[in-house]
Amino acid sequence: MSLVLPKPRDWRYHKTRIEIFGFLFFNTHSMHYLYILYSKSSQKFYIGETNNINERVIKHNNHSYSNSFTKIANDWEIVLTFNCTDRDEALYLERFIKRMKSKTFNDKIINDPSILKDILSKRN
Repeated sequence: MSLVLPKPRDWRYHKTRIEIFGFLFFNTHSMHYLYILYSKSSQKFYIGETNNINERVIKHNNHSYSNSFTKIANDWEIVLTFNCTDRDEALYLERFIKRMKSKTFNDKIINDPSILKDILSKRN
């Protein structure tokens, strides 16, 4: 039995090829993380999202972000990471926590990350 490939001019062939290559090289649905950093010297929390947590913490501590809140210290430590299914989910949680503007709420989340699952379950 021989394999018969569609003609290169067939639009279905190109569409499938683009979808496959788009998924492999431009997958926007990769794993993302919500993270909370804490600085002992400034006694402040920082909430963010990323797809590479280790690289992001290094950048915060090296002041790679010129207008970032994290410039106030260089001793940021990860106190929480939470796996999200995609960037939208991570951004939703980040905004939710930042709107709370509460150290007490941050402490609750750090001590009980299941709160984040509850927040996501009540999302529209």
